[in-house]
Amino acid sequence: MRFVSDRDYVSRLYDAKLGCRPNLDRPRGFNEKILVKMLSDRRPLLTLFADKLRVRDFVREASPRLRLPTLYWWSNRAVEIPFDTLPNEFVLKANHGSGWVRIVEDKNSVRPRELRAQGKRWLASDFTIVGREWSYKNVRRALYAEQLLHHEARIPPDYKLFVFNGRVRLIQVDRDRFKRHTQVLYDELWNLIEGTVAAAQGGPAERPASLAAMIEAAEALSCGVDFVRVDLYEIDGKPYFGELTSSPNKGLSPFRPASLDLLLGSFLQLDDYSTQNRLCYDPDAFRERGTLV
Repeated sequence: MRFVSDRDYVSRLYDAKLGCRPNLDRPRGFNEKILVKMLSDRRPLLTLFADKLRVRDFVREASPRLRLPTLYWWSNRAVEIPFDTLPNEFVLKANHGSGWVRIVEDKNSVRPRELRAQGKRWLASDFTIVGREWSYKNVRRALYAEQLLHHEARIPPDYKLFVFNGRVRLIQVDRDRFKRHTQVLYDELWNLIEGTVAAAQGGPAERPASLAAMIEAAEALSCGVDFVRVDLYEIDGKPYFGELTSSPNKGLSPFRPASLDLLLGSFLQLDDYSTQNRLCYDPDAFRERGTLV
């Protein structure tokens, strides 16, 4: 995989997943435009977005009303996971990739050796090989443990706000992501949009009490770039930050119906990546190595 060009590699992935070659010269669909962004957008802001520890300070600055899960610990060494001093429930994550998540609801049911072995495997892995997502290339390899959020004694719904050129146009609601994963889609006014991005169709979702605050926060965090997905939660009517994603599903989302791909593609007007225009913050200003708060 290392000897195949990024353009050829992502085109092959697209063909294997979706059954046709992407048009990267004249992209129309959302997936095609995300692939172009992955291949061309080299702005340092994307590295800040992808760095889950550094981005916490950016969130505090750009959207101070947004709450952050408590950060209990972080390190670049798996052997340092402080199993005995961590709370009974927490989430272990890797800083330098996506999907590397271990939910611990009762640490008495987990062996410390197993947890450290998993963290060691994550630290040894280069996430950029999997999908050629440049945004992760310069993110430091690290592990961290943070607060496990609860909503009515359950893991809360995941609200994924798609921000196109500074404006929220789609809200993807994911429920039971680690068991019976379902999705339901809404526009920014909470009107139902038929279809899904990459999961089974779910039933209607209750409009979050903090929807206006979520949209305000997502648009502030986007910095006006052409696209970013802002993942949020709601706990007791308050919005909590999850993460920022510049290339959802690596540009391989199996939209149902397929027309959703073109609809979202019509919202995305790609920036001129040869300039640093419209960057509302200097990424170098956020160098803190993960504040434990």
